Amino acid sequence: MEVIAHRGNTFYAPENTMAAFLSAASYNISGIELDVQWTKDGVPVVFHDEKVDRTTNGSGWIRSFTYRELRQLDAGSWFAGRFGGEKIPSLQEVLEWMKGEDITLHMEVKKPPRQFEELLDMTLGMIENHGMAHKTVVSTFYHPLLTYMAGQKRTHFQRAFLTKTPLFRGIRYLNSIQAHAIHIRHSYQAMRFYPLWAKSGIPVRAYTINREKEALRCKRLNVTSIITDDPKTMTSLFPQPEQSHGENKI
Repeated sequence: MEVIAHRGNTFYAPENTMAAFLSAASYNISGIELDVQWTKDGVPVVFHDEKVDRTTNGSGWIRSFTYRELRQLDAGSWFAGRFGGEKIPSLQEVLEWMKGEDITLHMEVKKPPRQFEELLDMTLGMIENHGMAHKTVVSTFYHPLLTYMAGQKRTHFQRAFLTKTPLFRGIRYLNSIQAHAIHIRHSYQAMRFYPLWAKSGIPVRAYTINREKEALRCKRLNVTSIITDDPKTMTSLFPQPEQSHGENKI
């Protein structure tokens, strides 16, 4: 079963920062999950919330900042003093690093602006230019984005729909929006559907799995991947194929 680091190694470093990604990659993970949205001037950045208040020393909607303005914020001190000065990374920065790593990029696109096509095309083009398309899974709760991608025939990307609850006719729905995989919040309700989806050959990735008991249960139910805040524990529980990652463990 694959282990995917949720926003990096978020038990030990501030989420969605290069510090968190470098820390996660020091373990033998299969992938890193991160969140992408756009600044006021159209730069794709790695950030989860709609506002910067929770994880930086700033305040306001992320789309109200230019990229240069965002880079002035401290995105690490809230977590621990030793991470003071950590920046909100651009997607470009992450791609430059990841192209040298044997790791799959699981990119959650947050709900985009109403006219998202140009921004999305630019972002996907950036990933293609880094030679990362075949190692990228695009996921989103905004499912029309996946259908749009399919219509653009960007065949190297995998597409996954995100959901907090299972859909009774999940396989039919997946086909209707032209997705390849299901990313779902783990719950007792969702567990009833895992074996059916897996039997149908659909990759199922469950989030956010931080307890060993739940991880082992996912393994028994043929879940493809777990998305976790604690890659240290989960990679020790489920050894991954050897990959070329960093050495310094946090």
